Amino acid sequence: MTGAGITRERCEELDREDPLRHVRERFFVPDGLVYLDGNSLGALAKAVGPAVAEMISAEWGAGLSGGWDRWFYAPERVGDRIAPLIGAGAGEVVAIDTTTVALTKLLGAALAARPGRRVVVTTATNFPTDLYALAGVARLLGDVEVRMVDAGAVADSLDETVAATCLTHVDFRTGAMFDMAAVTAAAHDVGALAI
Repeated sequence: MTGAGITRERCEELDREDPLRHVRERFFVPDGLVYLDGNSLGALAKAVGPAVAEMISAEWGAGLSGGWDRWFYAPERVGDRIAPLIGAGAGEVVAIDTTTVALTKLLGAALAARPGRRVVVTTATNFPTDLYALAGVARLLGDVEVRMVDAGAVADSLDETVAATCLTHVDFRTGAMFDMAAVTAAAHDVGALAI
């Protein structure tokens, strides 16, 4: 027995009964491996290789620069497909870059949008790569303060020097969630942005 009385046998039984068990066949997963890491490097979907090969040979190879007409608006097209999954409307979501690259761009844009404000509020328990992005932007711009506060003190740490908050909605270590509506409202109350 492990955890709250759940056995490996019971887990295997649940897997056999799972109506989505066939989905595993769509991914490369070595036999006998239980792979639960889906947040950073999930299992490779078998459809990826052929799709990438098609893009390289047909869209890039044969299409050459004509592919830009299709590629240029891909972030919006993909965003519109994601939007209903997260309760957003058409045109409200865009899929770009990696999370860290996108965050770095957003931080730069937030600081530029709030001239004279050079503070970004975060927590020491924020996702590590988010903290790396914050540190990189602060180092690049030279006059940015990354203010680390306790998770319960975010709203109280906001003032007129803050350009933005930068928080991960769910703490990946504990599962604790921010009340993002309240944090966003508190940021907006002092003229700051929420990322």
